[in-house]
Amino acid sequence: MKILGINSALEWDAWDAKNFARVHDSGCTLFVDGKHVRSINEDRLSRVKYDGTFPYKGIEYCLGDIPKEDIDIVCYSPSCIKYCHEQTSSGQASDFFRNIFPNAQVWYVSHHLCHAASTVFSSPFNSGSFLTLDGMGSGIWDFADSSVKLNENNSIGYFDKNKRIFQTFRLKSGPGENSFGDYYLELASAIYNKKTNFKYADRYSGAEGKIMGLSAYGSFDLDIDLPYTISKDFPQKGMKIDQYEFGEPIVNFYEYDNVINFLKGYKLEDQSYYLQKHFENAMFRWMTLLREDYLTGDVCLAGGCFLNICANTLLRPLFDNIHIPPFTDDSGIAFGAAVWASYKSKERIEIPNNIALLGKSYDDYVPDEECEYFEDFDVLCDLVAKYIDDDKIVAWFQGRSESGPRALGSRSILMSPKKKENKDIMNARVKHREYWRPFAGVVLSDRVGDYFKEGVDTPYMVFSQTVKSDKIPAITHEDNTCRIQTVNDKLNPRLCQLLRKFEDPILLNTSLNDNGEPIVETPEDAIIAFRNMDIDFLVIGNYLLWN
Repeated sequence: MKILGINSALEWDAWDAKNFARVHDSGCTLFVDGKHVRSINEDRLSRVKYDGTFPYKGIEYCLGDIPKEDIDIVCYSPSCIKYCHEQTSSGQASDFFRNIFPNAQVWYVSHHLCHAASTVFSSPFNSGSFLTLDGMGSGIWDFADSSVKLNENNSIGYFDKNKRIFQTFRLKSGPGENSFGDYYLELASAIYNKKTNFKYADRYSGAEGKIMGLSAYGSFDLDIDLPYTISKDFPQKGMKIDQYEFGEPIVNFYEYDNVINFLKGYKLEDQSYYLQKHFENAMFRWMTLLREDYLTGDVCLAGGCFLNICANTLLRPLFDNIHIPPFTDDSGIAFGAAVWASYKSKERIEIPNNIALLGKSYDDYVPDEECEYFEDFDVLCDLVAKYIDDDKIVAWFQGRSESGPRALGSRSILMSPKKKENKDIMNARVKHREYWRPFAGVVLSDRVGDYFKEGVDTPYMVFSQTVKSDKIPAITHEDNTCRIQTVNDKLNPRLCQLLRKFEDPILLNTSLNDNGEPIVETPEDAIIAFRNMDIDFLVIGNYLLWN
């Protein structure tokens, strides 16, 4: 059984300013006989960040030599905009897919069910509960080929892989209500656009993550009487679960203008702090309530809200075991659609050990550039470690490409974290971005306790930890934390091999892309980025290139 999961708009201008926020991160995923083959987001191939157009390039990438006629099921998650509803309800979408995949069944699946499936089936847990939170879902709730037009902002459910039980409940909401993600997105975009004079017409600029970093530079008296906050009368008590509802609407968040007007008298750094702390507080209060009766056992989380590392870190102690995949945002929707269709087809699901790396590998690539080949990779690691110790900047291209929006050791830029000024050098000279933007660290799993107070394994860069070492100032953020990725030989053997060359096996790690561009996918993209950015060396497989 060959199953293709797709997230996208269909044959229209997804870049229209009114609709872009609702259609982004197009992508596709291929499963064959229940085994994951390949995943990609269209922007990695089109080189247009957050690309929401139909993933023609991604389909070719995922299928490889498989003819389109051999696809058995196309599982599509429509976007939340009205146009996509019209396409599905009229049969236009089905006709569109059958023209491309003539022998395939066309299935439709809810946005939030995709989120749920993506985290549940990528988790190591056999049973437990899940929660999804984002800005706005697909707008269709029914999971059985109906087009009931309800907005999904969140959902909750339970699973047992051994018993093949997967039960989902919609958390009650109406249009524009109860959306943690939309609230944060609207205010973050307003703050970011003003801070940077960002001219892009649409509010979807990835501002959420950027403002999260800026918040550490601000302060705010959170006890003052605010005209409107995300925490007001929140959450509601006495919620009861049934098939489709989870109590009453929590609160209507669409009071952005009131908040923005109130915050005008404060520095943008303080505005960011306000937004981040109220988001964290509201999330914590609600998750605490849910934990009492509903989020039981091992817990899987997904949705764009869980890209907020600060909030995730606050939530983590609430649960004994928690899983957030690296593709927790809409970059994981196509994966969720494909794995859900495989599950419903009663396939035995097989997921790669490292869910951070679901793309292609380019092991046979030979650069058409001046370069040096190293037969012994260990010798190459010795040389690269020497360069990094000398404060050189190294682009690192190895193995399968990352899934999700963050660099996880496959398409990375690496630098020593030992000098504070290296952060400013990387931001200004290489990434061409704002001074407040923090950098992640990558560290050997068995040494994480040497540098961080919590000392826990965090392989997907979805949590931060408190810095306890003075050896890593370049990755120590203003609030004395660092978002880190831990690696081991099973998940990333080549990066581990490099890290072991250092007395302190920890490096500054950022994505291999310039500001405003997607992470590179191919070796050719990596070389272009390397030549256009102020990077000293590029390692592709066993090859070393230099500027």
